Amino acid sequence: MSSINGTYVNANAGAKLTITDGNDSNGTFSGKLNQNGVNYDITYGHYHFQNSTGQPTIITFAALNDGTGYQSWALFSPDHNYSKVRAAGSRTNFDGDVVNLAGEFVKQ
Repeated sequence: MSSINGTYVNANAGAKLTITDGNDSNGTFSGKLNQNGVNYDITYGHYHFQNSTGQPTIITFAALNDGTGYQSWALFSPDHNYSKVRAAGSRTNFDGDVVNLAGEFVKQ
């Protein structure tokens, strides 16, 4: 089991990220994102250790809600503990809203 697995909360963006099935050998994961009460399925989740083995770690994911739209995020963790992960992202809704989001995801 990868240490990236877990639940993360971003109070600034009103978001809760749940990462499951982290695979350190190929850098993939799946999971869910809930942002302000809307649930999104992670359709693409990837992370990469610096030089493939070391610290820090960069992370990216795209999440979809069929009725609402997409979210896309880029994240940074200085270590493999993932206690506080810096993040920036955006949400694009089918109603035309494009919203930038940011803040730390704190591992629960």
